[in-house]
Amino acid sequence: MSTQYTEHAAPERLRPFVECFWSIESGEALPEYPVLPDGCVDIVYSPRGGPQVVGAMTRVRKFMFQAGERQVGVRFRPAMALGFVRAPGIETTDRILLLDDVWGAQGRRLGAQIAEAKSAEQAIALLEAELVDASAPGVVQKVSAHIVDQSGQVRIDDLAFDAGMSARQLRRLFLDQMGLTPKHFCRVIRFRRSLSHLRGAKRGDWAGVALECGYYDQAHFINDFREFSGYTPGEFQALPR
Repeated sequence: MSTQYTEHAAPERLRPFVECFWSIESGEALPEYPVLPDGCVDIVYSPRGGPQVVGAMTRVRKFMFQAGERQVGVRFRPAMALGFVRAPGIETTDRILLLDDVWGAQGRRLGAQIAEAKSAEQAIALLEAELVDASAPGVVQKVSAHIVDQSGQVRIDDLAFDAGMSARQLRRLFLDQMGLTPKHFCRVIRFRRSLSHLRGAKRGDWAGVALECGYYDQAHFINDFREFSGYTPGEFQALPR
């Protein structure tokens, strides 16, 4: 049995806040399963770690799976985790926190319930039921959604002007709520877009991908790609999927 990653659609009430629920079922031991930066915060349950908050990442992070292990999680849209996780982004970036430490008894109860779930769908339903009382989107949420819509190809000064504040004020808000600066988040979103373009690109056509995704040139694209993924585009394209 191979490793199977499945995305599960969020219910209507959560779609403004949640990209997807997901599950991974590993048919074999995976000592280094790479997860790439995407600007998102996840709540993840694994049998070994229990429920955890995985903050937005600035670099690739590799996780270990045991044979036959099932993990489930929810991936929040960028900047949308704050109302549910209740921990500032600056405290979660590049970190993994026990959900018990964030939610207290609620996190412990959820972990115990998911441990008894008979299927990924049942585990996800338990997680979904805990996601209530979302905060109304504020400046950071609205600006980050605009950055995603524009595939990261925006000017920070323009974003700040449209939000009615200085670039420094916007940067401070982003760091507090997302744990990333607007500039860094734009780079992550360009990187995410490049991944989808890379899958259909002719091998070696990095200049074409760079042009499509808003990079200055091929070298800029390759350097950013290596920084975020740990691979060159060619190495990544050759990985088994």
